[in-house]
Amino acid sequence: MRRILFVDNDSGSIQELKKILGFMCPDWEIEIVISGEDALKLMSGSIFDVLVSDISLQGMDGVELLGAVSERYPKTVRIIHAKLSNPETVLKSTMTAHQFLAKPCCAEIMKNTIDRTCKLRDLLKNETLQKIVAGTKNLPSLPDLYNSIVSEMQSPEPSLKRVGYFISQDVSMSAKILQLVNSAFFALPRKITDPQQASVFVGMESLKALVLSIHLFSSFTEDAELCEFSLTNMWKHCLITGGLARDIARAEKASGKVVEEAMIAGMLHDIGKLIMLKVPRQYKKVMRLIETTGCDPAEAEYTTMKTSHSELGAYLLGLWGLPGNVIESVAFHHNPSRLIERMFIMSHEYSQGGFSNTESKVGKLIPQPTARYSTEFTALTAVHIANALTLQENCSSETTLFPYVDMSYLKTLELTDRLPEWVELSNNAKQRSEIDFELN
Repeated sequence: MRRILFVDNDSGSIQELKKILGFMCPDWEIEIVISGEDALKLMSGSIFDVLVSDISLQGMDGVELLGAVSERYPKTVRIIHAKLSNPETVLKSTMTAHQFLAKPCCAEIMKNTIDRTCKLRDLLKNETLQKIVAGTKNLPSLPDLYNSIVSEMQSPEPSLKRVGYFISQDVSMSAKILQLVNSAFFALPRKITDPQQASVFVGMESLKALVLSIHLFSSFTEDAELCEFSLTNMWKHCLITGGLARDIARAEKASGKVVEEAMIAGMLHDIGKLIMLKVPRQYKKVMRLIETTGCDPAEAEYTTMKTSHSELGAYLLGLWGLPGNVIESVAFHHNPSRLIERMFIMSHEYSQGGFSNTESKVGKLIPQPTARYSTEFTALTAVHIANALTLQENCSSETTLFPYVDMSYLKTLELTDRLPEWVELSNNAKQRSEIDFELN
């Protein structure tokens, strides 16, 4: 059961939304109050999975309410549902909200947003880590620059010039992006000297990925120093993985959308490791277990913390509202077979009358077809292979043993014969990966 609390002055429209959601999700328990004070009073005696609040409330406004909930109930997913009437207030809300939904929001989008973030949270078994991921003061929020780029891309007539302007306003970020754009990572035909040119040559989605990943890595320097963790090494690994995932997707003649998603997910696939730095004592236990037993790092994470960096990273990206295919690629990049297993379970629940995906009076929601994951090349495929080959040393076209590759998954997709070409792409990516990049 999901427990959802709506806070809104407009009781009429929110009651209608509650009615529709009741048809779509009969197992949800939905409460409605009209003020922040009422919301906090109700939450003091009852646990809610999700809080959905308008910004304009009588007395305590929505931003103040979400800030208070962040402090007192960090595990609760916080969503702003408001009109875009005051850009400054909206921007301020991004510091305390996990997601922003423009008002009015249709029931299907509201349902999918809530359902996705809750299901991602369910991947986590360790309550301490749930609190860490959900707490905005413990983790960096989405950077304003990223929000500005996303807002511009979603405008009726997106402008590359304005995107370049946004980037140029952050001197440090602008310099780092131009450094990467001019590196072998993108292999552009000529040197790029300003952010607007970068927008044209690498595309807006790629710029979004660069902004987000640079922001993330730069936000964890103190935690990394405390844990004696090399951010630079991890950053280089993520860059290689992102570039190789992109190359593999292109080699498989995937769509432009899949190519972009593969690169973005590849660059962000290990961000959950940064979250682990927020619990240095447990992180050090993981490292000691790896050193003493030689076990796989993901196995050590599960043994010590009942979760892994894959789920942690996926949960954070889910809270931030990144595309579902990117989130899935991050969540299952070590073992994509697990996603197919989960899809079979969800399809079975649906066939037995469950409500993971449902059919209601307000429209039909088709269950996500398992066939897509068991037959098609996706961003997850590219990211999994890219990460596995990047981790493997001394790999050549003659190699027959791939310890990090989920071979059963590849056999299901009938792609095992593609490994030699992917190995060649991997070696090329490693050769061009040398880049002097300072994170501070």
